[in-house]
Amino acid sequence: MREDEIVKELKEYILKSSSGAEAFGPLPLDESLFELGILDSFGIVELVVFIENRWSIRILDSEITKDKFGSINKMAKFIGEKT
Repeated sequence: MREDEIVKELKEYILKSSSGAEAFGPLPLDESLFELGILDSFGIVELVVFIENRWSIRILDSEITKDKFGSINKMAKFIGEKT
């Protein structure tokens, strides 16, 4: 799956699951959703579960870092590498 398709699915999931995400306007692709307050720590956990189920991958706790989950684009790249 191409990274742009992964980005689209991540954005759709985040907009559906994160209350108030719409208030931020278009989701930023290169900024931390956690630092912006779009996702809280529980939202990150739910996002990890979604990613694992959707793309049939296993994400280790040690992989949940700012380098891999610091933005939608970083997540898409990480998912692409894992699949």
